[in-house]
Amino acid sequence: MSILIETLKGNKTKTPIWLMRQAGRHLPEYINIRQRHTDLMEMFLNPDVIAEISLQPVKRYGLDACIVFSDILMIPYASGCDVSFREGIGPQVKFNDKFNFKSHKLDPVTKGIENIKKISSTPLIGFAGGPWTTLLYCLFDKEERSQINEDLINRNKKRIDDHIDELTGIISNYAMQQVNAGIDVFQIFESAAGDLNDYLFEKWVVNPTLKIVKKIKNKSDIPIIGFPRNANISGYKNYSFINQLDCICLDYNFNLRQLNLLNPNISYQGNLHPKLLLNGGDEMDRGLEEILLAFRDYPHIFNLGHGVLPGTPINNVERLVQKVRNN
Repeated sequence: MSILIETLKGNKTKTPIWLMRQAGRHLPEYINIRQRHTDLMEMFLNPDVIAEISLQPVKRYGLDACIVFSDILMIPYASGCDVSFREGIGPQVKFNDKFNFKSHKLDPVTKGIENIKKISSTPLIGFAGGPWTTLLYCLFDKEERSQINEDLINRNKKRIDDHIDELTGIISNYAMQQVNAGIDVFQIFESAAGDLNDYLFEKWVVNPTLKIVKKIKNKSDIPIIGFPRNANISGYKNYSFINQLDCICLDYNFNLRQLNLLNPNISYQGNLHPKLLLNGGDEMDRGLEEILLAFRDYPHIFNLGHGVLPGTPINNVERLVQKVRNN
């Protein structure tokens, strides 16, 4: 069994390492493929491209996990929304106020997973956005998302309440679609968790995640990682106690001195600042050592507290991997 899966089962092992957004713009081999395609959605729907890009960082760095090259907005796409990824603008979703999910529209993703599993034994992580974060992209444009506030959320409470249960079920089904295709681990990215007060965090993040985890675990024993990015300590604590959740991913703002407040019977993932990896050098080394020291008695997967930044030098990633390996 791989050290990644052993760690996710709650066993203290030699520290495994993979990086969120490890397949992407910091790799020249990714850029070469990107230049041959008109847009990202075309790439997300090409099984051969999915497999090739997913495996690029595994081949280059010898990482302990591969993550499917995809996006959290594949569910809105498969639900009838107009989804686009524009250079310099980012993702855009045109939502017609209903989700008409067609699982077959994501067959290219499951085919890509099958292709990866045919040629690689590295544990494969599938994922989806959490219900709240996915809905945020559907209901609010880029400008609104950048300045999301309590008033804006309150004005949309009914729309959110009307859709979040349905979206929770869709995400559960999509997770099982990936499980059946062969993924070894599933991660829930609740990237906008920090935008909610404690009451709404419980309502729109913790409770839906509990339902997703329960539905997956009723059909599979696959390990599940949850990432409630930028939650406060109360939110992280409540999230960590979600029944049957195997691992909690910590963002780079999480104070590691507060680890003892979280569920002691769970594994952890994180949480180096991506800018430290971007800059490298002694500052990165110190950040790495602090994290390894904090988790010395815990089952821990080394990762960033968010994704690899474009422009991150390959030498820095190689140095990081080697130092974790040598610890």
